[in-house]
Amino acid sequence: MKTTLNNFTRLALLLALLLTRWQTAVAHGGGALQIGNAPIADYLVSVWTNPPTARAGQTIHVTVGVALAEDGAPMLEAEVLATILDAAGQPLSSAAATTEQSVNRLFYEADLAGVPAGEYELVVAVSGPAGSGPVSVPLVVNPVSIWPWVVGVAAVVVFVWVVLGWRKKGKVRQPVRRTAVSRSRSVD
Repeated sequence: MKTTLNNFTRLALLLALLLTRWQTAVAHGGGALQIGNAPIADYLVSVWTNPPTARAGQTIHVTVGVALAEDGAPMLEAEVLATILDAAGQPLSSAAATTEQSVNRLFYEADLAGVPAGEYELVVAVSGPAGSGPVSVPLVVNPVSIWPWVVGVAAVVVFVWVVLGWRKKGKVRQPVRRTAVSRSRSVD
């Protein structure tokens, strides 16, 4: 029983680690804080990007918080536009950030189509009854890495090894009985 519990615990832990990584990859909102409480007109604007380390060709999720500067109350009637600009100031990807696609309806969210590796500027423009204006932050998009694939393949191999080890330990082998005399001859 102790061996089965130990194998089950190892299997559950391995599955939890694998699933945690996938949950993080598909989660909405959050990410790395790029700028916090930047004043734009009579608003305070905060911007997060997810994944924290953007890779070439990957969708970049932008979360924007807009609050009234006077009391910090959420501003839910603004128009928010997120744009990635190249070094020449030309837009590479742009999307309206809305509260409709947000899990937490107090934030504006947008998904920007993957861009090639390079150094860019993420511009978030806010417009509302109390004024309008942009805020920008540098955005570095790294080349695609092979390490996630290597780690993924290694995780699958370890998972299969654990499952096969668990199955082998679950089988009870019957001992082979051998006699000193051949069964074809009589002992008399």
